[in-house]
Amino acid sequence: MLFIYELIILLFCLQELLYLYGFVVDNNPDDYLMVHYPIEALKSVSSSDSKAELLEAQKAELRCLLPKSLLDHGFFSERNEDSKKSLVGQSYNYSWSGQRKVPSYLSRLVFPQEFLVALRTIAMQEHELRQVVSLLEELGASGEERQPSDKDIQTAIWEVCGDYGALELLVELLRMKMTELEEGSGTEDYDDEILTNFSIMKLEDVERSKRTSEGLSMSRTRWSCVVYRKGQKQLTRLFLREAEQALELCAREQP
Repeated sequence: MLFIYELIILLFCLQELLYLYGFVVDNNPDDYLMVHYPIEALKSVSSSDSKAELLEAQKAELRCLLPKSLLDHGFFSERNEDSKKSLVGQSYNYSWSGQRKVPSYLSRLVFPQEFLVALRTIAMQEHELRQVVSLLEELGASGEERQPSDKDIQTAIWEVCGDYGALELLVELLRMKMTELEEGSGTEDYDDEILTNFSIMKLEDVERSKRTSEGLSMSRTRWSCVVYRKGQKQLTRLFLREAEQALELCAREQP
């Protein structure tokens, strides 16, 4: 858990360096997208205290870093069928009643289960929460004389909820992230226009930099910021497409 928080802090620091000093690679194959559920938003959901306890018991993650490489194994990958298997380390504790089937889309799902566990818990409706509590109480009354483990809780939530609520919430989070990225800076197309204009003007900047030392460096810094910003928008769009496709398939398989 500590490592995850340290990694998140490091990412924020790297983002600042990218904006200030332009350490950016265009079309970076090792780029990452951070997606998170705001902890302050949890206070406004129904049964927030109960859900917070379940999140803690499951050691659930409210943040995740999505490497660009995950898209190579998603629904829209151009790789052949044999290579289209998720590398996220997916593992479901499937239904003990047999009512909840293994999702057909599992091998294409690029989102980490640690994050989906959290989203399933947050997205639960009141009647679903009551069913989860009932299942866990039955487990406690089975004579095993133990407290439910994190895996027990994950299994109970999966049994009751499946993926639909989690994927619906994920789509919403990604749409919100795109809105935040575009606010005040426009769309990917606008970023492309800026970068195209920069390329056209680059030679003029070089000539001008011979007369003023600031012209080229300021243009380069701006270029780096736009490249990074465009890359984040692109990743958000692509992961949003993956989430929307998963949600559509999940809806078809709802019991």
